Amino acid sequence: MKSINLVFGCHAHQPVGNFDFVFEEAHRLSYLPFVEVLERYPAVRAVLHFTGPLFDWFEAHEPAFLARLAALVDSGQIEIMGGGYYEPLLCAIPERDAVAQIRRMRAFCARHFGREPRGMWLAERVWEPQMARIMARAGVEYTALDDTHFLCSGLTPEDLFGYYMTEDEGLAVKAFPIQEKLRYIVPFHPVEETIELLREWATEDGARCAVLHDDYEKFGVWPGTHGSVYTEGWLERFFGALTENADWLRTVTYADYVDSHPALGRTYLTCASYEEMMAWALPAPMQRKLNDVRSRVKDCPELGPDAHLFLRGGFWRNFLAKYDESNNIQKRMLRVSNRLERVRAGAVEPRLEEAERLLHQGQCNCAYWHGVFGGLYLNHLRTALYEKLIGADRLLDEIEGLAEDRVTVESADFDGDGNPEAVLENSRLALFFSPTDGGTLFEADFKEKPFNFCNTLTRRDETYHDLLRAGSALVGGDDQGDLSIHEMVKAKEANLDTYLVYDPHRRASLRDRFLDPSASPDTLWACTAREYGDFAAAPYRLETLPGGVVLSRAGSVVLPSGEARAVSLAKTIRLAPDESTLEIRYDIACDGSWPGDLWFGAEFAVNLLTGSADDRYYLSDDHDMGRPRLGTRGCHEGMAHLAVRDEWQRLECGWRFSAPARVHRFAVDTVSQSEGGQERVHQGCVIVPCWRLSPDAEGRFTRTIHMGMRVF
Repeated sequence: MKSINLVFGCHAHQPVGNFDFVFEEAHRLSYLPFVEVLERYPAVRAVLHFTGPLFDWFEAHEPAFLARLAALVDSGQIEIMGGGYYEPLLCAIPERDAVAQIRRMRAFCARHFGREPRGMWLAERVWEPQMARIMARAGVEYTALDDTHFLCSGLTPEDLFGYYMTEDEGLAVKAFPIQEKLRYIVPFHPVEETIELLREWATEDGARCAVLHDDYEKFGVWPGTHGSVYTEGWLERFFGALTENADWLRTVTYADYVDSHPALGRTYLTCASYEEMMAWALPAPMQRKLNDVRSRVKDCPELGPDAHLFLRGGFWRNFLAKYDESNNIQKRMLRVSNRLERVRAGAVEPRLEEAERLLHQGQCNCAYWHGVFGGLYLNHLRTALYEKLIGADRLLDEIEGLAEDRVTVESADFDGDGNPEAVLENSRLALFFSPTDGGTLFEADFKEKPFNFCNTLTRRDETYHDLLRAGSALVGGDDQGDLSIHEMVKAKEANLDTYLVYDPHRRASLRDRFLDPSASPDTLWACTAREYGDFAAAPYRLETLPGGVVLSRAGSVVLPSGEARAVSLAKTIRLAPDESTLEIRYDIACDGSWPGDLWFGAEFAVNLLTGSADDRYYLSDDHDMGRPRLGTRGCHEGMAHLAVRDEWQRLECGWRFSAPARVHRFAVDTVSQSEGGQERVHQGCVIVPCWRLSPDAEGRFTRTIHMGMRVF
C-alpha cells in the first residue's frame, strides 16, 4: 500500500504592543478551541509554535493553557517548536541578539515543558544563508521553510518530500520544505481535497514526508474561519480523516521524521521568503510589473507548468529601502544593541538583563515591514517598538550613571545612507536630524515616558490601492470563510479612494516651506499648495555646537512671475540640560528686495496614535479653540501657542511662537491593507505655523519656536 508521512504544524503569534483584547480574542477563537479539538484525537500528532509575546500573555492570563500544552508534550502528541523569543527576523538583528533570542525561547520551553525544543520556527520564513550558522550556534537542529526557497535553489517539486542539510562555515541545520499547495487549501477547501492530494503524493516505500506548517490564526482568527473551522466542523472532519486514514497517512512530528529518516541531500538556499513576501518587498511599480509578468506566464501554456518558478520578487531587506520608517526602527534598534554590547563589556550589572529583554521586545518583526496585514502601517505596533527601545536606552543611561546635566551632540551615519545625521541628546530627550532631507527632525524620543513623538508614516502608493481606484473593493458584507485571505478584496468604509494622496517627501518635522498666501489646510493635506522655495527636501549643511546644531541652506525662491531670488536659511536648534523643550531659531535672508506676499512655514508632524478619540485633541492657552480632535482640519490666525494632548497616555507636545502665527493643522491618514480589508489608519497630525515674510531693517527675517514635550 502506498503511504506517506505528514507533519502538520501551526505557528501562533501576536506582536509586541498588540492590544490585550486581541490576545484574548485570538485565544478564545483559535488557540484554545484548536487544542480542545486536538485533545479529542489522540492519534493525530502535531507541531505547535507560540512566540514569546503569547507565552508572556499565557503566563499572565491563561496559565492553564500552558499546562494543557505541557500535558500534550508529555503524552508525545505534540512537539513544541522553538524560535526567536520575540519573533525577530534574524536577518534584521545582530547575530549575538539572534542567538540570545533563540536561547531565551529554549529556556522558557525547558522551564514549562520539561525539554528544550530541537527545531525552530523562522519568522516569516525569511532565509539568508548565514542563518544556518546562527541556528546551529544556538543549538537548533532543524527548521521549516517554504518550498519556494528550495525551488529557487534548483530543486524540483518532486524533490520536496523530506528534509535537506544546509550549512554555513561548516555549521549545519536540517531544512524541511513546506508545501505551498497544502498551505493554500487548508482550511479553506474541503477536507477531502487535502486527503486526495496527500494520496497522490504517497509512494510504495512510504518514505516521503509532506509538511503543512502555517499560521495558527487561519484556524479561527482570520475573517470567517471560526465559523467554518469550528462551528461548521472543518477541523473535526480533518482530524477525523487523518485518524481514519492512519494506515497510509501517518501524522508525525519533525523530531519523529528526523530520527527515522536520512536527509535527501545537501542544498544551499538562496535569500528568500514565501512568494508573497518577496513581491511585497518590491516598490509598488515593480510589484505591478511582476504581477503582470506572472499573469502573462500563467496564460502561456507553451512555457510549461514550471515557468513561474523562475519569477521572483525582491528579498526582505528591500523593506528597509522601500520604507524609511522601517529603516528608522531597525537602525534605532541597532543603536541600542550596540550600546548594550559596549556597556555589558565594561560592567556586571543585574539591570542589563532587563535592558536586553526590552531590546529583544523591540526586535519583534511585525512593524518592520508591510504586506497583506497592517504591519508597519499600524501605529500602535511602531509605538510599542519605540517604547521598548527608548526604555532600554533610558535604563542604560541609569546603568552608566550619566550626568543629569549633560547635553551631547553626535554626528554619524545613523540610517546607513552614506551621509551623516545629527543626534542631540540630554537626560530627557534624544532628537535625530537629517541634513540631507530638508534639515528635518525625524525622531523625537521622550525618555520620561518612552515615546517617539515623531513616529509618523508617509502616505505612499501601494499596489492594492489599484483595487480602490477601480471601484472593485467590497465594502461591508458577510465574511467569506471559504476564501483565503489572499483572495479577499474588502474595504472597511466607503470612499476610501478619496484618501489616496501621496506625500512627495517623508512626513518629518522642521520641513521648511515658502508658501503662497492661498495655502490652506486642505491644499497642504492634498499636497497641492503652491511651493515657491527649493528648501523642503533639499540638503542642508550641518554644523554642531555645544548643546545644539545649526542646519543651513543657501537656496532660492522662484516667484509667480518666474523671477528667482537667492535666499539663505539657517535654523539653530538648542537643547538645555535636563529640559524637554528645544529652542528653534530661524534666520532667513534674501539677496535683494523681498518678494511681495510670500509666507514662510515650518512644518511639524507628530503622532498621538488616533485622530478620532475625544481624549486626543488640540488646545491653546491664548485662543479659545475648544478641544478639536486630532483628526480635524483648521486654520487659526494670530496664535502664540498650540499643543496636542493625549489624556490617555498623559502626554503633550506644544509649540510657542515668538510672533503670532497663522497655523494650519490637518491629519495624515494612510490607506492600508489588513485582515478585514483596506482601512484608513491615523498616522499623525501636521502643524504648520506660518508668517508673512516681512524683513527687519537689515533685511533679515527671524522667528523662534519653542517645542516642548511633557507628561502632565
